[in-house]
Amino acid sequence: YDFHGSWEKQWYQRRVRGATYFATLDEDPYITLPSAAKDEEDTYEVKPTDNLICVAKLEGEMSSIEVHLWNEAEEDFYVHHDILLDKFPLSLEWLSYDAGEQEEGSQRVPGNYLAVGHMSPQIEIWDLDIINSSEPIVTLGERVKPSKKKPKVGKKGHSDAVMCMSWSRQNTNILASGGADNTILLWDLETASAKEVLSNHKDKVQSLAWHLAESTTLLTGSYDSTCSLIDCRTKNSKTWAFDGEVECVSWTTTSPFSFVAGTSEGRAVCVDIRQTKPLFTIAAHDSEVSGVAMSRHMPGLLVTCSADKTVKAWKVTESAASCVATREFGDCMSLHTIALCPDYGTMLAIGGLQGGLQLWDLATNREFREAFSIPTQGS
Repeated sequence: YDFHGSWEKQWYQRRVRGATYFATLDEDPYITLPSAAKDEEDTYEVKPTDNLICVAKLEGEMSSIEVHLWNEAEEDFYVHHDILLDKFPLSLEWLSYDAGEQEEGSQRVPGNYLAVGHMSPQIEIWDLDIINSSEPIVTLGERVKPSKKKPKVGKKGHSDAVMCMSWSRQNTNILASGGADNTILLWDLETASAKEVLSNHKDKVQSLAWHLAESTTLLTGSYDSTCSLIDCRTKNSKTWAFDGEVECVSWTTTSPFSFVAGTSEGRAVCVDIRQTKPLFTIAAHDSEVSGVAMSRHMPGLLVTCSADKTVKAWKVTESAASCVATREFGDCMSLHTIALCPDYGTMLAIGGLQGGLQLWDLATNREFREAFSIPTQGS
C-alpha cells in the first residue's frame, strides 16, 4: 500500500491490529471452498459397496438417463448423475466391455458402460464413470428411415427401433439387439459393426437373454407370440408358441434347461427347453406381464410386474409356483420393468409410467420371509 501521509499509515495500522495470518488457505477456518469441493468429491465417489441403477427418463420432450446410487449399509439412495440424450430411449443394457476407439498397441480395460437402444434406430454406448459426459464413446448403426426391408449385415444396423438388448458375459465383445424390424443383430463391439442378422421372428423382437452358461445360446421373445432358442453358431433354433405376445423372457436360476416368459395375456409361462410343452403356466396378472426377474441368491424366487400396477413374488418349484407377496404401486400408473439387485438378493428396483424409480425390499414382507425361511431382523 502506498501511504500518502502519516495519518493514513496510523489509520491502517489501527485497522489491521490483531489480524491473524495463516500459512495456507486450508488452515483458515473462514475459507470453506476446499471443504465444499471435498464434499462434492465424496458425493461423486462410488464405493465398492454401492450399487448403481440406470433409469431411462422422459419429461416432455427431454430424454435422459438417471444413474441412481443405492447403498444398503449406509442407507444412501439418490441420483448420482444424469446423461442428457437427444433421442428417445427404449432399452438399456449394462456391459463392461470398452467399445471406444483404442490407441495403437493399447489393451481394452473393463469398465462401467451402458448401451442405450433408441427409437432412431441406433445404439449408443456411454461411459458411466464420466460425469457430465456430452457424447457416447461409440454409436452402433446409422440414422435410417423406417423400412420393412431386411437390414444388411454391417454398420447400418436396424431399420427400425431398437426394442431390447442382451450383452454376452462369456463372449464380452458380443452384444445382441432386437428390433421393431423383426430382426436380431449380433454386434461385434471391437469393430462396432453387426456381424450377423437373425430373422427367426415375424413381428417385433421384444426381449433377449443369453444363456447363463452356454455362450452361443440366445433366448428370444417376440410380438408374434413365440419364443425361440437359437444356436448362434449353427443358426439352428427351436420355437415355442404362446397364447399372447411375449413381453419378456428370463432364464431360471434353478435349472440350466428352463426359462420363464411373460405374455400380454397376463401369464407367466415356465418352459423346459428339452420339452415341447410348458412345465406350468401362472395366471399372474390382470394385464400384460411387463417384467420377470429370477434371483441368483434365493433359489426358486421369481418376481413379476405388470401394467396392472402390481408386483408379485412367487416361490417356484419344478412343476408349480405359488404367490408369496403382492404389492400395488398405484402412483406408477403402469409398471414397465423390474430388476433384482445382484448383491442384495431381496432388493427390487421398479420402473413405471410415472412416479420415478421405486425400491422394494421383499424381506420386509412377513409372508415372503416365512415362505423363504428368512429370519426376522433381530431375532
